[in-house]
Amino acid sequence: MSPPSPLSPVPEAVTEDGSRRSDRSADVPEETSRDDLKEKEKKEVEPDKRDSKIDDGFADTLPNLPDASQEQDDSKNQSDSVPTVNVNLRSDSPQPQLPSSPDRQSQRTDGKNEEPETPSTTVLALLVLGVTLAALLVSLDRTIITTAIPAITNEFHSISEVGWYGSSYLITGCALQPTYGRIYTLFDVKWTFLHSVVAFQLGSLICGVAPNSTTLIIGRAIAGWGSAGITTGSFTVIAHAVSLQRRPLYMAAIGAMYGIGAAGGPLLGGVFTDLVTWRWCFYINLPVGAVTLFVILFLFKPAKVAGSKGSYLSRLREVDSLGTTLILGSFTMLFLALQYSNEGYAWSDRLIIGLLCGFGVTLLLFIAWQGHQKERALIVPTIFLKRTVMAACFSGFFIYAVVVVHGYYLPLWFQAIKGVSIARSGVDLLPYIIPNVVFCLISGILVSKIGYFTPPAIIGCAIAAAGSGLISTLETTTGTVQWAAYLCIAGSGLGIAVQQSYTAVQAVLALEQVPIATAAVTCFQSLGGAAFISAGNCILSNYLRQSSNDLPGASIEAAISAGATEFREMIPSEMLPSVLRVYNEALQKVFISAIPLSGLAFICSLFLEWKSVRRPENSLGALEQSAVPVAVPPTDDVEARASSMGRASIEKQGQEEKQ
Repeated sequence: MSPPSPLSPVPEAVTEDGSRRSDRSADVPEETSRDDLKEKEKKEVEPDKRDSKIDDGFADTLPNLPDASQEQDDSKNQSDSVPTVNVNLRSDSPQPQLPSSPDRQSQRTDGKNEEPETPSTTVLALLVLGVTLAALLVSLDRTIITTAIPAITNEFHSISEVGWYGSSYLITGCALQPTYGRIYTLFDVKWTFLHSVVAFQLGSLICGVAPNSTTLIIGRAIAGWGSAGITTGSFTVIAHAVSLQRRPLYMAAIGAMYGIGAAGGPLLGGVFTDLVTWRWCFYINLPVGAVTLFVILFLFKPAKVAGSKGSYLSRLREVDSLGTTLILGSFTMLFLALQYSNEGYAWSDRLIIGLLCGFGVTLLLFIAWQGHQKERALIVPTIFLKRTVMAACFSGFFIYAVVVVHGYYLPLWFQAIKGVSIARSGVDLLPYIIPNVVFCLISGILVSKIGYFTPPAIIGCAIAAAGSGLISTLETTTGTVQWAAYLCIAGSGLGIAVQQSYTAVQAVLALEQVPIATAAVTCFQSLGGAAFISAGNCILSNYLRQSSNDLPGASIEAAISAGATEFREMIPSEMLPSVLRVYNEALQKVFISAIPLSGLAFICSLFLEWKSVRRPENSLGALEQSAVPVAVPPTDDVEARASSMGRASIEKQGQEEKQ
C-alpha cells in the first residue's frame, strides 16, 4: 500500500463540544485513553517541523490548503495518483523543473531577466554600430550648437532668441525620456526606435534648411523629441540583442559615444562653422542616421517579453499624457530660468524667482501624480524606489554633470588662456577623451568577466573626484605635461564609472521593466548635463562681471559677448595679462563645481547592490531549493489543483453547517 500523500486530506472528528476537528483520531477505538488520544492528536495535527534555517518559499508558491476537503477514499486515490518530487537543497544536485503558471512568470523581477537569443557576430557588430552612431549624434547635438551660435545670430539677427537654440532641444530631450520609457513597454521596441530616429532626422533636416530663427527652434525641439526615444532605445535594443552577462561591454561602447559627443560637440561645431557653414552641424546627422535606420530595420529582432496587449488606441491611452505635460512644463520653466540668468538677469529678479517656483510646484504635482498612477506611471514608483535604481539615477545625474562641465569648459580654457584655435583645442582635449573611451570599454569587459558593477562605479567616481580637484588648479602658466596628466586622470575615472548606472538597473530588473528604468537614468543624466552647462555659464559670467571693477581699462561685457576665441581682440594689450588672470580664476570656479559633483556621485555609487550579471537568480523562487517533498500533479497545474480542493472544502463545510 502506498504511503499517504502530503496533500491528502484527513477526516474530520467531532470534539466533546460539538465542533469539528481535522485529525485522524476519529478512527481510534473508544477504549483508547484520553491521554493516548491527545498524544496522537499532537503528532497527527502538528505541521512538519522543517529546518528553521531553510526558507522553503512554500507560502509564495502554493495557497494555504484547508484541513478537510474530501472523504477518506478520495484521499487515497489522490495519494496514489499524485507523484512526489523530492527537491534537493544542494546546488550540485540536478533540480527538477516544476510547472509554472503565467502569473508566476510575469512576476519575475529583481534580476530574473529572460535571456534573448544572441544574433550572429556580424549582425551583432552591425547592430552595435548602428546604435552607437545614433547615440553619438544625440550627444553631439546637445553641445554642437554652442560654438555655432555667433554665426547663427549674425545670419538671423536674433539675439533675443539665442537661449532657445539650445534649450528647445534639451527641454524635449529631457522631459520626454520617461514618456519613451513607458512607450517602449507598451509598443514594439523595433518600430518605436525607428520612429524616434526618423523624428530626430526630420528635426535635423528642418534645422539645416531653416530660413529663420523660429523654424530653427522648432526643428531643434523635434530633434530633441527624437533624441529622447533614441537614448532610451539604444540601451533597450542592446538589452534585447545580447545576454545580461555580455551587456556591460556593449553598453560601455554606447557610453563611450556619449562621452565623445559631449566633449567633441563644441569643437566639431566650431570646425563646421569655420570651414563650411553652421548648417552642417545638422546636415551631418542625415547620412549617419540613415545607417542606423537601415541596420535596425533589416537586422534587429527584439526578444518577446510580457507586455501590454490590446489595440493600438487602447495602448496609446495607457501612456500618461498628464504626467508628460507636467514634466514638460516643469523642465521648460527650469531651463528658461537658467537661460535668463545667463543673459544677465539676477537670481533675485522676479522673473527668475517665478520660473523657479513654477518649476518646483509643477515638479511636486508630477511626483504626486506618479504616485497616484502607480504601475501606469511614466516613472513607476515601485521600480524607481528600488535601492539600486534610485542610486543609479542620482549617480548618473552627478557623473554626467561632471562630464559636461569638463567637456564644455576645458576647450574654453585652452582657447581663452592658451590662445589656441577651436580645432587645436580639440586636439588638446584628446588626453581627456582617449582615456575616457578606453577605460569605459575596459570597465565593460571587466564587469562582463567578474560580474559585479559596483566596484568600478565606486573606484571610477573616486578617481574622477581626484582628477576634478587637479583640473581646478589649472593656471595660466600650467605646462603641457601637467595639464595633460590632470585630464588623463579625470577622463579615466569618468570612463570607468559613467556606464555602470545602466548596467545596474538591467541587472536587478526584468527585461520588460528595463525601458522604464533606463529612461529614468537617462532623464537624470540629461537633466544633470543640461543644468550644469547653464550653471557653469552663470558662474563664469557672474565672476567676470564682479571682477570688472578691478579692470578699469577693459570691457568685460564685450569680452563675454565676443567669446573665448575673440575676446583678446577686445582687450588692450597692456591689460591682457590681468584679464587672462581673471578669466582663469572664473574658469577655476567652474571646475571647482565638479569636485562636489564627483563626491556626490561617489556617495550614490555606495548604495548600488552587489549583484552579479554572471549569475542571475533562479526565477522559480525558493521552492526549487527547499529539501521537502513536494507533490506535483502529472497534468494539472499545482495552483489550479489546490484552488479546486479549497473550493470543494468550503462547499462541504457550508453543507455541514446547514445540517
